[in-house]
Amino acid sequence: MERVKYQLNGLNVTLIKTDKFKTTDLVINFKQLLDEKSVTRRALIPHVLKSATKNYQNKKAINQKLEQLYGASLGISVNKQGLLHILSFRMSIINDKFLLKNETLLDMAIAFFNEVIFQPLQEGDGFSERVVIEEKRLLKEQFTALYDDKIRYSYHRLIEEMCKTEKYRIKSIGRVEDLEKITPKNLYDSYQKMLTDDTADLLVIGDIDIERVKGLIEKYFVFDEREVISKVVDKETKTIREVAEIIEVKEISQAKLNLGFRTNVTGVDDDYYALLLMNALLGVYPSSLLFKNVREKASLCYYIASNIDKGKGLLIIYAGINHNDYQKAYDIIIEQIAKLQKGEFTEALIEMTRKALINDILQISDNPIAFLSTEYSHLLYQDAFDVKNEIERINQVTKEDISNVAKKLQEDTIFLLTNEEVSK
Repeated sequence: MERVKYQLNGLNVTLIKTDKFKTTDLVINFKQLLDEKSVTRRALIPHVLKSATKNYQNKKAINQKLEQLYGASLGISVNKQGLLHILSFRMSIINDKFLLKNETLLDMAIAFFNEVIFQPLQEGDGFSERVVIEEKRLLKEQFTALYDDKIRYSYHRLIEEMCKTEKYRIKSIGRVEDLEKITPKNLYDSYQKMLTDDTADLLVIGDIDIERVKGLIEKYFVFDEREVISKVVDKETKTIREVAEIIEVKEISQAKLNLGFRTNVTGVDDDYYALLLMNALLGVYPSSLLFKNVREKASLCYYIASNIDKGKGLLIIYAGINHNDYQKAYDIIIEQIAKLQKGEFTEALIEMTRKALINDILQISDNPIAFLSTEYSHLLYQDAFDVKNEIERINQVTKEDISNVAKKLQEDTIFLLTNEEVSK
């Protein structure tokens, strides 16, 4: 695998040459600091761009063009990472080498990718009103779907309560109440600001000719120089005097219990990989403490898991329970944290979890889009994704490291969504 990194005016480029994949995959990410005033407009931009361009004026025409490009795929996503709001555009095409005809598919695909990003369908000094109205409607449906999915809803409500004085409370898709204020003109203005102000990062992976790809990038991706946004870790926090308990009552069949902890560890810290392994021991795999002891042995939940936020330094545990089991479930969950802190877990469990975590990393290296996503996540922290290095870091974590990082956990907030009043 050969990795080439360089800067072309206002564009940061990473090219990864490998013969592992039969496709060539491209991702361009636009990152900007998370801002409540602009987040909803920014979240809408990728949807509008993907829906209509100057020459392909509706989704049907765009899909037909993708079919002409031998079934190429075009995708978008909107995420947040620590301090950052990230808009992503990705494209995947068959490598030219596997075509029967001597066609320059890569050239045609990159030209089309350029059109999606730089040549939107316009009306006057704004986007197409038809397209904006439709994409606003669809984004509104995303908010409705979030509300209807009580697992996701309760997870986000925990974040809102836990970080209510911090920017991290802001959802990556923004706020539903902002939608009616969005017009084709002010949305287009936000799009122009994205092109001129955001840090732009382009990543390409495949069995590529490096010089050929460089030439295509120089031809189709022209960005003026701009200030590079290098911050990612969100250090905004609070003093925890007591654990906040929020109980919300709605008509639901299954209560949702969410516990939020401050880890006091982020992706730039030396003990991040100890935290990664600790979280895997706690609630990622079927062998994890939460799954074994809360779900299987005590039969106190329908599902349970934990995850960590690398950029914010949070650990979230979420479970589906019977509302009558709130206290019991809470107590046993906290017991599992205590076990990690006291070192009351076996070396055999560590090794089983370590193998599972390493297997996940190996699977990432088998998927080009997953690889680029992980590569970009590492770039945000001034690092590079290297499978051998990742495995080595995980193998270096000791039982003592896991206990020490577990001792840094601070319980912050409990959020329970239930169908009737309960008390802990």
